[in-house]
Amino acid sequence: MLERTKVSFFLASRSILRGNKGITFFTIIVLTLVYLQLVFFSSVIGGVTLKFNDVLVDYQTGDLVVEPKQDELYISNVDALSKKIEHLPEVVGVSPRLRLKSSIAFKEKEVGATIYGIDANEEELVTKFESAMVEGEFISKLDRGEIVLGRELSGGYGAVMQSRSLEDVTVGDIVNVMINGQAKEFRVKGIYNTLFFMSDSSAFVNKEDLEDILDAEEKAHEIAIKIKDGADEEYVREEILSLGVQEEVRTWQEFAGILKIIEGTLSMVRNIFTAVGLIVAFVIIFVVIFVNIVSQKRQIGVQKAIGIEEEVIIASFVLQAMFYAFVAMVIGYSLMQFVFTGYTQSHPISAPIGKVSLDLSNSEAAIRAMMLFMAAVIGSLIPSYRMTKRSLLDLIWGAN
Repeated sequence: MLERTKVSFFLASRSILRGNKGITFFTIIVLTLVYLQLVFFSSVIGGVTLKFNDVLVDYQTGDLVVEPKQDELYISNVDALSKKIEHLPEVVGVSPRLRLKSSIAFKEKEVGATIYGIDANEEELVTKFESAMVEGEFISKLDRGEIVLGRELSGGYGAVMQSRSLEDVTVGDIVNVMINGQAKEFRVKGIYNTLFFMSDSSAFVNKEDLEDILDAEEKAHEIAIKIKDGADEEYVREEILSLGVQEEVRTWQEFAGILKIIEGTLSMVRNIFTAVGLIVAFVIIFVVIFVNIVSQKRQIGVQKAIGIEEEVIIASFVLQAMFYAFVAMVIGYSLMQFVFTGYTQSHPISAPIGKVSLDLSNSEAAIRAMMLFMAAVIGSLIPSYRMTKRSLLDLIWGAN
């Protein structure tokens, strides 16, 4: 077995070293481009998914969310519960919120919205809305009767659904918010833009404003929690429950349903590109090995005549294809990880959801590499098997 392997390697190396250098170079370059195509879309999906996750955590849920017990409307004794959670070493900030579905009217326009009542000082520790302001300012702890709108409510600033917004609201305007069937006036203090349509369809007011209207003092609909970078959400969730918390504690992943739909759609497109790339790789390897075999037909006949087994000859051509694929993958992986990904990390790509960098995991790169390897093996195995099965007379004296 070892001797057969040595002979296969010897034949493959001679063919590569003495073969047409132009064809070898062309084959490696094309396979490199195929590999880049296989991993590029995966890295795009990885980057977009990371960005979606970051936006969801930074502008909506935090890392964890505490919700009322089943069949309960509010979390009670919210201050005491918040202080308990704050004392955990992994927790950076805690923000109790009141939340309600309502409508906001301005002039002749009226739009539906989710209104959050927050303590601005606590919210600042959990989310990054202050850094997303594009007009005016975020509300402060002392503000009463003021509201901050997302761009999908105010309109402008690249709103996705401009026609369903208030369109021409600016800072200083007075809007009417329907709460419990009554219209309450709020002055627009600021407009924010997170580039995430779910967050940008919300509005923020002082928690005390909603407490007075809803009669919900010392209560909250949810508590958003920010934990330290690198801390495990599931571990912190268990720590919170171990404090005797009876309410529901969920990680941000449980709120990422629509993001998973988007990711699934992108993955489907990626699989289509992958299939096309593998077909291209198969055809290229097949053609290169076929041309190589035809040019060495008589040589193959001589090898069979002197007793070299067919399996050894076939293996030599498969090894050639594997060599081409391996070199292409090394070049392609290096270009993707150290050139393209590195460049986008220092110069992020502008996308509708913000600045996005390519992100290619090593496991994804390895999977694509195995796919390319399999395409190379099959693409070389078929022509080499068919040629070596021909008779000696046909190989040595027959026409091509």
